[in-house]
Parts: sequence; C-alpha cells; structure tokens
Amino acid sequence: MDYFSSTRRRLLGGIALSALSPSFSHAQNNKYPSKSIRMILPFPAAGGPDTVGRLAASILGTKWGQQIVVENMPGASGQIGANYVVKAPADGYTLLFSPPTPITIAEHFEPKPPYDANRDLIPAALLGRNPAVIVINGNVKANTLGEFIALAKKEPNKIFYGTPGLGHAFHLISEIIFTKAGIQLTNVPYQGSSPAVMGLLGGDVQFLVQSVESVKEHIKSGKLKALATLESSRLEAYPDLPTLAESGLSNLDIMNWYGAFFSAKTPADIVGFWEKELIALAKDATFQKKMKEMSFDPVAYGSQEFSKMMNLERTQWSNVIKTAHVSIKK
Repeated sequence: MDYFSSTRRRLLGGIALSALSPSFSHAQNNKYPSKSIRMILPFPAAGGPDTVGRLAASILGTKWGQQIVVENMPGASGQIGANYVVKAPADGYTLLFSPPTPITIAEHFEPKPPYDANRDLIPAALLGRNPAVIVINGNVKANTLGEFIALAKKEPNKIFYGTPGLGHAFHLISEIIFTKAGIQLTNVPYQGSSPAVMGLLGGDVQFLVQSVESVKEHIKSGKLKALATLESSRLEAYPDLPTLAESGLSNLDIMNWYGAFFSAKTPADIVGFWEKELIALAKDATFQKKMKEMSFDPVAYGSQEFSKMMNLERTQWSNVIKTAHVSIKK
C-alpha cells in the first residue's frame, strides 16, 4: 500500500487557505515585534531549511523593522534545535524553522525525543516545499535508476548511500526505495545535507536522496547524475528526468516541507500574527520569484491545515518505518 500517495491526494484536495481573523490584542498592545527575534534552524547551514528560513527572515525583518537573527543549531537529526525552542520563553521571540524530521518522524524511533512535538510545539504555518531527486556519483557506471538497481543487486551492501542523519526523512525515503527495488545498500549518516552532498561528491558514498536545490549545480557540472525525481510528475527544470513510476517503482508523493513553530504556550495572537504574515509572504511576488529560482515551491498552509497534514504524516511515517524495518541504531 502506498501510504503517501492516497493520503496526500485526499489532504491536498481538501486544503484551502481560509481568511484569518484572530484577535491580535497581545501583538497590538505590545507592538509585537518590539525587539529582535531568534529563528532556530535545527540543521547545518546551506541546506533547504537554512536557505528558505534566511530568505523569510530577511524579508520579514525588513518589513517589520526588527532583525530576525537566524541561528543554526544542528544535532540529533534536528532534535537539539527543536528541544531548545520547546524550552525557550513562550513570548514569540524564539521560533523553530524546520523540515519534518524532528517534528513528525523522530517520535517513532527509540530513544524518544526529549519533547513531544505534537504537545510542546504549535505550528504557525508551513512555508515552502522542496522537490527531491535521486542522485549518484558521476563515476558510478549507471545512467538510469534501473541500471543502478541492477548494479546494486550484484553487490549487496557493498554500495554506500548517504543520509543527512539517522532517522532523517531522506534516510527513510532511501530505505523505502531500496525495499521497493529489492536491494541492500550500506548507510553512511552525516550531520546534515551539505556534508552528505560532499560525501557523494568525494566518492565516499555513491547514492543520495536530496533536495534539488542542494545538488542542482553538481548535476549541471556532471559531477553527479540525477536518476529520478520523487515528485509524481516530471520537474519543470528537468523535463528529461523520469519519476519513480516511470523508472519501474511506484511514486511516493512525499512532501519535503518547511514550517515555523513556537513553544506551545506562546500567545495565540502572536502565533496568528506569524500565520498571517507567512501566508502573505508566500503570495509575495519577490518571494515567489526567489523561491522558484532556488527550485523551491512557495506554497503555504495555515496553522490548522498544517496541523491536520502533520497528524496524517505521523501515521504515514509510523507505517513506513514498520514496513521497511528502518532502524536508527548505530
């Protein structure tokens, strides 16, 4: 059963950005924001969350006349940064900008995170998604996913694949692909996407699932080969790149999103203020242009829609982890 395809179609078919009309009494009475804001990115610099987060911080900080200081706080597949925000003062001046890994995935592994993302964090909005692709080192003797699978079947566990960390979404996606293809590769976990890409370029690993934004220049130079997109249709920037289905495997339709979160006790009007501002930002022509230039999709979901999506994802990831027998034990 393809958990992602059917559920995502139902979800996206029912999501609409509704008009927001919360009471902004706290934000208005205190002229929020009245001082600089800290945006915690739970992964190293140069990855997707870092790129989108810094772009949003720059535009909103200029608009509000207050600096939004971006701080990378990597470690434990995003859990260190997430836990920091959970424990931060719930005054709206510290937020988390994160992909799914520490939010909807980490809870399904042992040991459990030191926080409960569903209880301890409140989402303001989803802001942007990033298409992912399968890439291999340019020296690997395969030009299609089918050829790579055939090569891997001849050498079980002798080919290495990189991940941005144990339990990361791209780790799970890789394992799903291997299960579907009937192949076994050896995992080499890195501390973030950028080191994983460097490992692939250096030949330490031969296979990687990664965001388009992180590898597009290396694909262009020929140092890396793109084998397939994880999207359900071909990418506009790579019209010749087949989907998983076109490569002989079923599509996953997995959304690699980025979202803004606050400590759960943060006043509702402040969270609502951010929700309104982030949704407006996603519609801004300058933001959209820059996002598309970097291969990101400037989509936005409000807090309620985002919460519904994450609840579905939690079930999906749990099923995938059990089905593919994924472990994060070293």
